[in-house]
Amino acid sequence: MELKVHLVFDGTCEEALNFYSKTLNGKVDFIFRKKEDKTADVAEADREKVSHMIIKTPHFELAGEDADTGSTVIAGNNNKLVLVFHDMNECRRVFDAFSQGANVAMPLQPTFFCEGLGELTDRYGISWLIMMSDEGYQA
Repeated sequence: MELKVHLVFDGTCEEALNFYSKTLNGKVDFIFRKKEDKTADVAEADREKVSHMIIKTPHFELAGEDADTGSTVIAGNNNKLVLVFHDMNECRRVFDAFSQGANVAMPLQPTFFCEGLGELTDRYGISWLIMMSDEGYQA
């Protein structure tokens, strides 16, 4: 069984997934614009929007799309993506990058169960828990 994450954006899908790909050492695997769908009647305002985009990182893939004009996107309040690291330097690097323009709810800090845990909603409205693995951790 696999878990795949698909996010819906308000027009920033390509920007967001390119940022995530760069920050998480990934690559864009697939991008399909709404205008390329020959089976759908696409509004002029939506033609350049992303219909489906996938990035692949060394550990997971992430997919997304842009909502159609007139659709309401309520970002960040119904999910959290959890990134678990085994290297504190990499954990800190990613947290610092994601913190730019973000609403940081909890700075990256040691907890009773892991070396570092931070929580934020990034500049694209996605909520993240970024943490070190708790495997073998002793406070």
